[in-house]
Amino acid sequence: MAQNNLSNKSESYEDMLIYIAELYYLKGLSQQQIADLTNQSRTNISRLLKICVEKGIVEFRIKKPTGKRIYTASQLEQMFNLKKAIVVPNGGTAEQLKRRVAIEAGEYLRSILKDNILIGINWGSTVYEIVKNFTVNHKYNIDVIQLLGGVNSKLRDADGQHILQTFSSNFNGTGYILNAPFIVKNQQIKQLLMEEPPIKEHFCKMKKTDVAILGIGNHTPQSSIYNSGYLTDDEMEMLKNDEAVTDICGFGIDINGNPVETVTTNRIIGIDLNILKNIPIRMGCSAGAEKIEAVLGALRGGYINVLVIDEETANSIMLEQINRK
Repeated sequence: MAQNNLSNKSESYEDMLIYIAELYYLKGLSQQQIADLTNQSRTNISRLLKICVEKGIVEFRIKKPTGKRIYTASQLEQMFNLKKAIVVPNGGTAEQLKRRVAIEAGEYLRSILKDNILIGINWGSTVYEIVKNFTVNHKYNIDVIQLLGGVNSKLRDADGQHILQTFSSNFNGTGYILNAPFIVKNQQIKQLLMEEPPIKEHFCKMKKTDVAILGIGNHTPQSSIYNSGYLTDDEMEMLKNDEAVTDICGFGIDINGNPVETVTTNRIIGIDLNILKNIPIRMGCSAGAEKIEAVLGALRGGYINVLVIDEETANSIMLEQINRK
């Protein structure tokens, strides 16, 4: 049953064959890695790759995917004025889907790399997955800067310093760590921190960012803002009742893309949203239907202009946007 998991979704049989061929021949994944990603056995992947050759899908080059996913991506680009949308097929577990999104995000990043740019990065489970799977064949002279303070967490996906150091190791450049917490107890502490010369210099450097790698977080009790250790029970209850559907670099955003004033707004140590929107390339990545409202808020507010997303969520987002008009 697990072997048919991918094809039971909206992908056609031929689209599935093309996708598997791309992963193997163009992106260099092993048959076992593809089996893990698509929830199939390695033996079945080997059989499907042979079928790709027999059907003429693989010759001396791989045919690029056509059809539904390409159309969906182009519609997203038009609807939300995006520079690029990349839609990946559904299937398998939530973790497998997140990893597929991360691999495609890494592929896009490799296509835009060049010397002497500054890449900004925040943290979160999807960003961590991108960094974990990212590799390069050439070490560019690229600097990387942390856009959001860290949290006191043993989880690697919330460890902003670890994520930055891992990602920046792919380049010949400097990794700029933000030595400050993600959220502080009150606005007065934030103001004092922001006056410290190293932090002030870090925030000035952020303004020169060329590319931002962003997660699109759910504004739910499972998110890092709830688990930061800086919120009282009353404050957490207030957050549950506000209108935010996502947070972009810690700041609450409603479903229409408007910033939401919350109990944490003046306590976040992270890039200002207006400065973020001036970054030329702002890539947001998301996997899973539970992120529909969060992605809509990020898109409608113009906080991201490159989107990597799974097909089912992409279709739901388009439907929501059409029904809004």
